[in-house]
Amino acid sequence: MSDVVRVLVVDDHALFRDGLIALLGRWEGFAVAGSASDGAEAVRLASVLRPDLVLMDVRMEGIGGVEATRRITAADPAVRVAMLTVSDLGEDVYEALRSGAHGYLSKNESAERLHQALLGLMRGEAAMSSSTAAKVLAEFARPAQAASEGSQPLSRRERDVLGLLVEGLSNEEIARTLFLSEATVKKHLGSIMAKLHLRNRVQVAVFGVRRGLVG
Repeated sequence: MSDVVRVLVVDDHALFRDGLIALLGRWEGFAVAGSASDGAEAVRLASVLRPDLVLMDVRMEGIGGVEATRRITAADPAVRVAMLTVSDLGEDVYEALRSGAHGYLSKNESAERLHQALLGLMRGEAAMSSSTAAKVLAEFARPAQAASEGSQPLSRRERDVLGLLVEGLSNEEIARTLFLSEATVKKHLGSIMAKLHLRNRVQVAVFGVRRGLVG
């Protein structure tokens, strides 16, 4: 990926879409690769434009944001998708995370908060509104099986990394806490995802809480 993050903006409200495009244009390191007004158009443009990041509206006519995310991430696992919604929480959150979304942000966020969240997302961190994150973790903390079918046991160090990830720490913060290099932390996260058959760090965090693998 280049130093400039190429963004595909997807929203069925023209005014919000245009406003977001204008906002991205003010941020150094971001460039709008294209825009779409529905999920079907988003899937088509993602395959042509190959953006680094997709800002995806959740609720749209026809193919919604969740299904569009599922198709886009299946075709290109490297792309990052952040869902944008006016609602604070709903079943869409969990469906989006299961479909490969890397973040879930409220449209009510300030421009600065959105900017910082997207910068973090591109560093490999999970991007979620604080209220959404708390509710997601609470929901996934409900009793469930001890492990998913076919998953492999985690090493002690992998459990340490998972525990800090659930607490919301970035790779850099995890590395400092455990006296590891960031490269080693990334290696452990890759191993965790492979063992648990998960696709990104958001899924790892919610899985860790739900399955009782940490705290």
